[in-house]
Amino acid sequence: MKAARLARKLAPPPPKPSLPYFDPNKPLNEQKLPDWTPKSIRTGLLAIKRGMTSTWDEWGTLTPVTVLEVVDCQVLQTRWDAGTMKYSVEVGAVNEKRLHRVPRPQLFHFRKYMIQPKKRLCEFKVTPDAFIPTGVKLNAAHFVPGQFVDCKAKSIGKGFQGVMKRHGFSGLPASHGASLSHRSAGSTGSSTTPGRVMPGRKMAGRMGGKSSTTQNLRVMRIDPHNNLIFVKGGVPGPDDKLVRVIDSKRKGWFGKTFPEGVKVPFPTFLGDAKLLDRELVPAISELKGKDPFSRARREKET
Repeated sequence: MKAARLARKLAPPPPKPSLPYFDPNKPLNEQKLPDWTPKSIRTGLLAIKRGMTSTWDEWGTLTPVTVLEVVDCQVLQTRWDAGTMKYSVEVGAVNEKRLHRVPRPQLFHFRKYMIQPKKRLCEFKVTPDAFIPTGVKLNAAHFVPGQFVDCKAKSIGKGFQGVMKRHGFSGLPASHGASLSHRSAGSTGSSTTPGRVMPGRKMAGRMGGKSSTTQNLRVMRIDPHNNLIFVKGGVPGPDDKLVRVIDSKRKGWFGKTFPEGVKVPFPTFLGDAKLLDRELVPAISELKGKDPFSRARREKET
């Protein structure tokens, strides 16, 4: 094992692959770009969670949605890491007006790419055909109405909580025999053997404040003029905080991330978002599920 690690350290670094060429003298939307394939992995973007509301879907059912706003989302660089042998796109969001808050090394990093300093930076792993040049701005039209996305953010911190709130325990009896221990966890260990509490036991402790991902959220509506994305269901994290939004991974295993017959903006949407419709909703041809208002379904549910 040690010999293999030593050989890996002494081995010469792998050659850097040739990245897609972009002509700086031509607009990006006029250049020849690769086509999207089911194996392609696009970059994600950073959006601000603005709160929740409700909207109607194609069937006319009232659906709760979370509103995500894309603010000053821009590509800094696209690179290839020789250590991990992976490709990535570095994205920043929300312009930082107070430059004294930006660390000096990071300030020179923005100056290198001639990008206004951002409040948040992150990287998204992509495939070689999904590279994006420096300076390209990402907007809400990067996603397609009807597709599925994964949202990742830091969950709301709840502080130190008991087992009933933290893990959903039912608690001890609420009447006879339980004295001042209705919400306790009960026994957590064994007898003399093994004589200790096993690792991983669910107990009281600090709840929330950790990175959380909600998968397979459907994009119900897109407002390209205001850079708003309406996602079905709840998104982790408090309001006015940044959320990482990427194409759904699990749906991608079965080729169901995007609706059938929809042209995927690849590597991103490069046109003028102001020329699109005020609201983008899923097409009527995508009505392939069961009608929620059908008589057979109503009788079955009742």
